[in-house]
Amino acid sequence: MGRILIVDDEPLNRELLRAYLEDHGHELIEADSGGRALELVKSGAPDVVLLDVMMPGLDGFETTERIKAQTGGDFLPVILITALADLASRNRGLKCGADEFLTKPVDRQELLVRVGNLLALRAKERELLRRNVELIELTRYKEEMSALLVHDLKNPMSVILSGLDFASRAHALDEEVHEALGDALGASRRVMRLIANLVDLMRLESSRLEPRREPTALGPLLATLIAQRASLTRHRQITVNQRLGADAVASIDRDLIARVFENLLDNALQHTPTGGEVRAWIEHTGGAVQLRLGNSGPPIPPELRPVVFEKYRQASSALGRMNLGLGLYFCRLAVEAHGGRMWVEESADLPAVFGCELPRAGAAANEATRSQK
Repeated sequence: MGRILIVDDEPLNRELLRAYLEDHGHELIEADSGGRALELVKSGAPDVVLLDVMMPGLDGFETTERIKAQTGGDFLPVILITALADLASRNRGLKCGADEFLTKPVDRQELLVRVGNLLALRAKERELLRRNVELIELTRYKEEMSALLVHDLKNPMSVILSGLDFASRAHALDEEVHEALGDALGASRRVMRLIANLVDLMRLESSRLEPRREPTALGPLLATLIAQRASLTRHRQITVNQRLGADAVASIDRDLIARVFENLLDNALQHTPTGGEVRAWIEHTGGAVQLRLGNSGPPIPPELRPVVFEKYRQASSALGRMNLGLGLYFCRLAVEAHGGRMWVEESADLPAVFGCELPRAGAAANEATRSQK
């Protein structure tokens, strides 16, 4: 059941439509002109408008156009009732925003079916709108809670990092104690990186994070991150082979891409067995720079490679379950925000290789110049 506005300058026509509809539980209101119809739409918000085309003053076409403009994003169905059966009149009605047409003389059953369909469609549209509002509120609440959580975690983690860093610099430490402090310091840095990733993920997902690009040499950046993990690689006897160079310069947000490299490096070390190998190398290709980071750990099956960069995914294979979490998902979004891409492959001697392609500094600048012209 709905609230139906009948608009016609002829009382007999309005009376006929009322007779067709009044036994079906609808609330019926009437207007004798386009201007009066606009007033009722503004004050009463009907659910369907039955609108005669041939009226003095504002005709049905113009009234339809104004009703649609007046209701904005709210879907208010308009059925045009006309004696004009030509295609040009129907096309004009569609252009003005009409949702359905009835030809005079109006068939009662056709009228009831079309009104019923549009009422059902309007109800579904309003339910979708309600759910969308709820989703927006839920998303806002999630962002506020995540921001609060990040804020509350950063301060104590900063204290932990400072304390571990101070303790690791002490003299006459037992070697095992020194290594344990180094491991704890590395783990604390990873927690801080995860906290920073949470904030940036929300902005990346909503396209609100604009990378602060600057020309950056990728080789020295990755070499520094590898050196920070020397204690871990030494303890687990992992060999890290690098072919990085200093001439690979990309246009990147240094902080974002440093966290991408940290995620990839820690992921490689996590899956490399004791005594295994991690290999990092950088290549130029056209207007881009490609970093590849491989390890001698277990391979990633081809059927799982498309999902390793997805959010909160769990994947099963012969190697067991993989909990993918947020790390690789963050990497993909951050790289794509730079206009780059990520992928998984393998080589003859490295079962798992992660690739990351970023725009070279000169190529990115040329592309930005072209886009401004």
